[in-house]
Amino acid sequence: MEVTKLSTKGQIVIPEKLRRGYETGASFVVSKVNEMLILKPVTGLSDNEKKELKELNTIWNKIDSGKADKYSEKEFFEAMEKW
Repeated sequence: MEVTKLSTKGQIVIPEKLRRGYETGASFVVSKVNEMLILKPVTGLSDNEKKELKELNTIWNKIDSGKADKYSEKEFFEAMEKW
């Protein structure tokens, strides 16, 4: 068993001994069961799916930091039509 801490940014460091075998940038599904947090590695993704996950992570980081684009409802749907 290892001990770690939750940062002010909601980050948890996985102790080195436990993260051996995982590459930097590995994706995990996180779930909570009662008081237990469970990490499951995401495997079998195509290169395109990995790219999409990275893009989503970038978007969420922008949202979390308050740097995301802001749209009115009308502007949002107009932008969606262009996509």
